[in-house]
Amino acid sequence: MFDRRIDRVLVVMAAAGLIILGIAEVIGRLDEPEPLWFWLPTLWGGATLILVGGFVPTENRLLSKALVVAGCAFGLLPSMWTLVMPVLLTRVIFRTLIAGPPPAELPNQV
Repeated sequence: MFDRRIDRVLVVMAAAGLIILGIAEVIGRLDEPEPLWFWLPTLWGGATLILVGGFVPTENRLLSKALVVAGCAFGLLPSMWTLVMPVLLTRVIFRTLIAGPPPAELPNQV
């Protein structure tokens, strides 16, 4: 879905950040695993949606954008305390929503 290199880097950084936060939560909550029922689906599920929406080829660009935005939205609440991840996820949402069609799909201009 993403055409420019910067968009791909932002998507990978956002997904990697959510995955790392999920791993940290697992390690930090080994003695009390009940909160992981919230943390893991939101963090790892959000990362999965971002990666699937961003990198799995599909004909439906609206579906890809919706998956990326939903993944970022899932990851916002549990990562709010980091201050960096909400900014990154918000930036990914913004760039996803304003992204136009890839250059191959643009009409030929004479």
